Amino acid sequence: IHIARQLCPDGNKCSKLSQEDHLESYSHPGIRDIRLLCKIPGYKCSLRSNDEHLKKYRHNKNHDHFSTAPSSNLNSSINFARNQSHLIKTVNIYIDRSNWSKEKISPEILNWIRALQPVHRCRKEIFESILVLGHVMSRHYMNLLEKQENVGRAVQQHSRVRLIFLKYNNPVVKENVGKLIEILVEIEFAKANLHGKRSADADSEQKISMMEKRLQPPLEGKDIQAIHEWTTKIARASIDLSTNKAGIGYEVDPKLGTDKHVFSIMGPHLGHYYGDIVITFKQEIMFHPDANFTIQAGTTFYSQNIYKQRLWMKDPGNETKRIEHFHHSKLHCSVPRYEYATALELVASVGLEHQSMNVNVEAILEKWISVDSHQTLEGHLPQLIPLDYVDRVYIPKNVFEDLSPEARQSAKGAFKDSLIISIYDSDENKPGDTPKDMLNHPYSKYVFEELCAAIKQRMDRPHISRGIVITVGASDFAEHIVLPISITQAQYLYYLDKPQSPDGPEFIYIYWQAMDGDMMLTLTNEKIEPGGEQFNMKCLICYIAKKPSTVTEEFHETFTYLNDDLPYQHGNNVNAVRLKAKSNTFYRGCNTDDYFTFCLKLNYRTGHVTLSHAGPNSIYNHEKIEYKFNRAELDLSKLDYIHLSAGTQDVPVRNLTINLEPIAELHPIVDTQFKRDTSNLLERYLVATAHNNPAPPITNRAKKQRPLAINPRSNINKSVILGRIA
Repeated sequence: IHIARQLCPDGNKCSKLSQEDHLESYSHPGIRDIRLLCKIPGYKCSLRSNDEHLKKYRHNKNHDHFSTAPSSNLNSSINFARNQSHLIKTVNIYIDRSNWSKEKISPEILNWIRALQPVHRCRKEIFESILVLGHVMSRHYMNLLEKQENVGRAVQQHSRVRLIFLKYNNPVVKENVGKLIEILVEIEFAKANLHGKRSADADSEQKISMMEKRLQPPLEGKDIQAIHEWTTKIARASIDLSTNKAGIGYEVDPKLGTDKHVFSIMGPHLGHYYGDIVITFKQEIMFHPDANFTIQAGTTFYSQNIYKQRLWMKDPGNETKRIEHFHHSKLHCSVPRYEYATALELVASVGLEHQSMNVNVEAILEKWISVDSHQTLEGHLPQLIPLDYVDRVYIPKNVFEDLSPEARQSAKGAFKDSLIISIYDSDENKPGDTPKDMLNHPYSKYVFEELCAAIKQRMDRPHISRGIVITVGASDFAEHIVLPISITQAQYLYYLDKPQSPDGPEFIYIYWQAMDGDMMLTLTNEKIEPGGEQFNMKCLICYIAKKPSTVTEEFHETFTYLNDDLPYQHGNNVNAVRLKAKSNTFYRGCNTDDYFTFCLKLNYRTGHVTLSHAGPNSIYNHEKIEYKFNRAELDLSKLDYIHLSAGTQDVPVRNLTINLEPIAELHPIVDTQFKRDTSNLLERYLVATAHNNPAPPITNRAKKQRPLAINPRSNINKSVILGRIA
């Protein structure tokens, strides 16, 4: 069924023709509302990023989401809204007092900042361990691999093993695979004579045999083989890492907490001392709840160097306060206005010498290559990053050739076209070489130019991410990820340039996209603390059910619901149907082959909570799950923190934002003025008589014209081209 949509207000000048959701929400000149179906599934189609292809074809099976980069709630104590406001205020006060020449921050600089991506550098040894472990990991996580139980968890996080879990999606299978991995890891640790254990238990082989019998079926032989192979590889690589510490670690990192992050530079990375292999990450990783960045390296706060380089920053006077200042300087890409705070800092740093804010992107880049990488934007990424977050890998020719044959093959298999083997060898660095000096060497110059070109390309084609992006790992709702921005912080940022009602905001709109379902979005008055006693905690639970199967004979959909109980009571409440509002037809009429867009609306004045579809599915599904809470039951205005959790499967989530007014483009409207152009319809109904009617009319025989007849409606070709009447 086709429902007429409104014309896109931008018409032929629309800049969102590369976005599937937009094409399915609005009509565009020259583009079918219902585009042809591409023969290649979305997750395999190499032309999905091609605008012309996307204008013509839609895709099914759009399952190309990111693997799980686990969240450890590393930003749970950071107030990013306060941080960026304080940074802006500090710079503005300084330039006012110093009588600088003032200029507005140019849109080009803001766009340049939005186009930056994290860049990581490493040496050959680290790169080889990344290939085996299937992740880029923090130094803290490397240290955890000294313990067998942590190695076992690392094996279970590996993409190949997770594929087995996702394929069978059975708690018993997961438990038995975990036990098999545990035995195999123990054998490898015993072989390495770690922890004083010289040999594995005598009955290890018997235990392995028993576990394999329990796993087959449902697992196939190749699945068992993969578990053995990757457990052995990862265990051996972990032992190597624990006995031969790799990577650059600073003594101050544990004090700053940065040892729990993967380091990167937000922009061109010229820190050659970290290694010659350059790994760029996709921008989405910076929208992860555990990610953040600072205007300079954390070590420069501790060493006091930042206070000499950024004169508007005042040294707080002691180690504890400097570390606190570092945390108060962190920014997050999902928090509105982060780019302005970043731009103001960069412009002030460049304009310091001439006391002028008249700075462009070229001047920023010139300063960038004139200072050590620790004086540029330092990104702190989640501590365990799957390889599908990697955008490009640049490696010198001689370094690649120096890898083991297995590592070379693994790199080509893991990164495919994203692996860029340079025609240049590693640069010969001289002591005292500055970043600018490095650009005189061929490999460094090549990588720098590639990174700058990629930034320019993203500036010309803005990224669609605008909120939190994370694949929430399955935990049976035992783990809850707190978002790096709260509702009160979102309200504070909104009212910075808007008049505030004396009664406070009336509505809150939370939008997010999710795939497959079986997830929980929980609003609370205090952050959920695992294992803690929280007797005063109040919750609003929005549970999105697992999407119904499209291959079973009978349609079955479990309840999507709103409730005010603790999230840990999910199973009990569903079984007893103790739910405030629910629906088991919430997916009817929806496209289940892609991300769903949801909207949770809170009305503070009336206590109404409404869950509905947004985006293209809202054209076909108008169902709303609603409940009115009285204040004694649940005071919505007290809810501040937002948490994400998943049930029995990983749930990809993206573009999660908190808004004080609806996002119009996510609520496409049916075109009620739409009419069919019937001017040529009669001609389509008139066809040769001999086809259907044995006794055709004789009205035209006198003129010896070909007899015509009006066919029955059931035989008409229904693929009528629909037009608009002006």
